[in-house]
Amino acid sequence: MFLRLVKPQDILLSTFLILLYCGGRNSLSNLRVSVPSIVLRGENTTFNCTWDTDKTDKIWAVKWYRGTIEIFRNIFDEIPPIKTFPLDNFHIDEFISDGKTLLLRNVNFHNTGEYSCEVIADQTFHTLIKKAHMQVVDLPDDKPRISGIKDKYQIGETIEAMCTSWHSHPPANLSWFINEEPARTDYLKPLKIREEYDETFTSVLNLKFEISHHHFRNGAIKLKCTSSLLTIYWQSSMVELHEASPRLGQLGIGKDETTTVVTRETQSDRSAVITADTAKIEAKPVMPVASLSTLVLAGFGVMEYIVINTVLSELILSVLLR
Repeated sequence: MFLRLVKPQDILLSTFLILLYCGGRNSLSNLRVSVPSIVLRGENTTFNCTWDTDKTDKIWAVKWYRGTIEIFRNIFDEIPPIKTFPLDNFHIDEFISDGKTLLLRNVNFHNTGEYSCEVIADQTFHTLIKKAHMQVVDLPDDKPRISGIKDKYQIGETIEAMCTSWHSHPPANLSWFINEEPARTDYLKPLKIREEYDETFTSVLNLKFEISHHHFRNGAIKLKCTSSLLTIYWQSSMVELHEASPRLGQLGIGKDETTTVVTRETQSDRSAVITADTAKIEAKPVMPVASLSTLVLAGFGVMEYIVINTVLSELILSVLLR
């Protein structure tokens, strides 16, 4: 009997072919995981896990993880094949979930995190795993509310306004705009966030600035506050503040809205004593002097008010001195 010597390179080649056949074949490939990135609290959500397999192999098991904790598995050759693992605040529907599909019911903020699907081939134990992230959110109860303001302001006054967005998770982002332009940072106070009893947050952003001429546009200032949350929520509220009419005292005009008529002394023959003619003059009806409020309502300005009342005063004097 003759023995054939085996060359070392033949051993290496045989080993490579065995490994290629047993473990190097792509019996499992193209793993795809679908997990919604954002879900509203209280809703049901579905995860999906799909893959491609070689005809000569099959799947031994599909497993789902929350972070590093296993929450579901389906080992197809076991009886029963499906098993879930108790985890606080997780509600997996075992009747619908089969590995390719995983149904979470009534999601809550504790369900936010990273999820992984692991697929294991039967013959080769070739394993693929892929991850995806989900965030559970709660939208604000209503659009942002602007408070702390009045209807009319004058130049030089200070506006102090507050914008509030209630009950969201995570906290809403707030922004102020003046006449559709972003408010200066020195007008803003730091954002305040208050945690509520139901694990939501209320956001508050204050605005404070002194009014200048350039703030009024056509006699008004428009203030807008916007509230946003990730990429799924955006709401705004706007108020319009009007310019108040300046006070008469600020314009150097007496506060009394009536003009006093002053009579000058006449010639000597008419200035001795009060005569019957004087009595007649006193009996004549006096034309009322227009008030500032009446003229303003009629569309006249302050300067027109002064001119009109001066003319009326002269007319009254001329009537009295006849």
